[in-house]
Amino acid sequence: MGIEIQTLADDMFNLVADTDGTGRYKPQDIFKILMDKYKSEGVNKKDCKSALKTLIQNEKLIYTVLNGSCTSMVCLPGCEDGNTDCAVKGT
Repeated sequence: MGIEIQTLADDMFNLVADTDGTGRYKPQDIFKILMDKYKSEGVNKKDCKSALKTLIQNEKLIYTVLNGSCTSMVCLPGCEDGNTDCAVKGT
């Protein structure tokens, strides 16, 4: 792969941030967009999964399940204090 995972993660974050509050992406949709964008660099699904994992570990994105799987910006009450044992109630 000719592109850094962090660059891929930054693009993924920007893609989700641009639609925050107006729409949600399934991981497969994000992966397809990024694989098409970086086709010449040889980016594959494994690279995209690594970038998504990086964003989740850095608490920039959270993986939520709402009528299927989708990603959204971190906005869970209680998680901003470093509490890693928080969950969405009532979903």
